[in-house]
Amino acid sequence: MSLFLGIFAAVTVTAPAHASQRPNIVLIYADDLGYGDVSIYNPQSRIPTPHIDALARGGTWLRDGHSASTVCTPSRYALLTGQYAWRTELRSGVLMPWGQPVIAPDLVTLPEYLQSAGYDTALIGKWHLGFEWPWKDSTRPPDAEILQQGWISVARNEQFDWSRHLGGGPTDHGFAYYFGDDIPNMPPYAWIENDRIVADRLVDIPRSALISVGFTAGIHGSGPGEPGWQLDQVMPQLVTRSVDYIADSARKQTPFFLMVSLTAPHTPVVPLPEFDGKSGAGTYGDFVVQTDAAVGSVLDALDKAGLRENTMVIVTSDNGPEFTTYRQWRRFGHDSVAGLRGIKSDTWEGGHRVPFVVSWPNGGVDHGRPNDALIAQLDLYAMISALLNRPLSKGAAPDSVNVLEALLGRDFRGREELVYHGSRGNLGLREGRWAFLRGGGFGRLPLPLWSEPKWVRIARGVRVDGATEDALYDLVTDPAQRENVIAKFPDVAERLKVRLAEIEGL
Repeated sequence: MSLFLGIFAAVTVTAPAHASQRPNIVLIYADDLGYGDVSIYNPQSRIPTPHIDALARGGTWLRDGHSASTVCTPSRYALLTGQYAWRTELRSGVLMPWGQPVIAPDLVTLPEYLQSAGYDTALIGKWHLGFEWPWKDSTRPPDAEILQQGWISVARNEQFDWSRHLGGGPTDHGFAYYFGDDIPNMPPYAWIENDRIVADRLVDIPRSALISVGFTAGIHGSGPGEPGWQLDQVMPQLVTRSVDYIADSARKQTPFFLMVSLTAPHTPVVPLPEFDGKSGAGTYGDFVVQTDAAVGSVLDALDKAGLRENTMVIVTSDNGPEFTTYRQWRRFGHDSVAGLRGIKSDTWEGGHRVPFVVSWPNGGVDHGRPNDALIAQLDLYAMISALLNRPLSKGAAPDSVNVLEALLGRDFRGREELVYHGSRGNLGLREGRWAFLRGGGFGRLPLPLWSEPKWVRIARGVRVDGATEDALYDLVTDPAQRENVIAKFPDVAERLKVRLAEIEGL
C-alpha cells in the first residue's frame, strides 16, 4: 500500500521570467480519475500512464491538489466560476438529467474572463452544468422539479423540438466553441455543437441497447439519442476534435484556452479494442490507459503545431474514483486512491485529492519535481489572472486564491485553508496539517452501495468512525486518515468548526 507522504516537503526552484508572449492554456479534465490511477503518484499502480507521467516529469505534479467537490457538477462549477458550489443550490448531489443551467447569467466565468483578455476559448467534451432544453410546452415538467434536480423520469424524443437552440450552455458562458455530448451516462445520447444538436433526427434509445455495448453502471434510463449511437466512440471523437482545434489555433496565431473535458474513466467503461489488456487492472484499467493516450494525443498535437513550449498544460480530474475502486483493489491489487481513504462523494482525501499535473516550459513550470503546496482547482481562475497581470472584475472568482508562486516553486504552502464539499452537502475544512470533517467523511447515506467495505477498513487499519460524527485528522502523522483524533485535540476541532461556520457566512 502506498501512502501520500511529505505533504509539506519544500521544493527549491529557480524559475525563469514569465514568457513575454501570453501562453496558451490547455486544461485536460478527466472524469473520475483517481489519485492512484496515475502511476507517478502510485508506485504500486497496475496501470501504465506514460504520457501523464512524462508531462509531470517535464513540469510538476501536485501531491496536495484538490477538486472543489467530491462529485462532478459542483467541481466543474467551482473551476469555471472561482466560487464554491456549496454557496449555491448545488449544495448536494449533481445535476440530474434535463437539469436547468446552474451558472447564473451575471457570473463572469473563467472563459469569459479570458475572452476579454483576447483569448479564443473552446470546450470539447463533458459539460454537465445544464442547458435550457427545448421542451415542447405541452410536455415540459414543472420548473420547480427541474430546478430541484429531481426530475429523472425517462424522457421521450417526441417531447422535444430539437430544431431549437439549447440555451444556457458553454457558448452562453464564455466558450466561443463547444463540441461534446454533455454527459456520457445521461440522455440525450447525441453530439451537441455550440448550441445545437448535430444530428438531423433523434430516436428513442432503449436502456437495453446501451447496456449491450458496455454500459456498466451509472445509467439513468433510456432517452433520446442519435441513431446508431456508439458509446465507445465518444472518447475518440473528443480527441479528434481537440487535435483539430489545436491545429486550427496554430494557424490563427491567437492565444487560446482549450478545455478538453474527457468522459473517461467514468462509466460507461468502454475502452477501444486496441487497449484491451494494456493494464493489469481489468477493463477499468484499460480505460485509464486510453485516457492517458488521449492526453498523449493532445500533447503530440501541441508539439506538431510548435506550441508546446509556451502552452500551460494542466491535467487533473473532477473528483476521486467511483465505488468500483474497491473491486479493482480486491481483484487486481490496483488501489485507485494510493492508500488514501475514501472515494468519489466522500470528504476523506480519496474523494477530492486528485492527480494534478502542470507544465509550462516558457513560464518556469518545467522543473520536474513534485509540488506539495495546497492547491485547489478553483484557484486556476485567480492564478491565471496573476499570470496575465490583468485584474479580475469586481466580485469575480470570490473563493479563488492566486497560487502562481506555488506552481513556480517559490511558495511552498499554497492555500492557507480549503473547504471540502461532500456529495450529501457535508463540508470540511483543511488548514495546514489538519482536516476537520463536519458530519464525518461518508459521502452518501444510506451506505450499502457506496460505503467503505469492512474488508477495506481492516486492510487499511481504519478505526471505525460514526457515520455522521464530526472528525479530525492529522494528515502529517496519518495521511490515510485511520484515526479520528477529535477527542485528543478538541480545541483544534472547535477552532476549525467555528472558522468553517465563518466561511459559510461570508
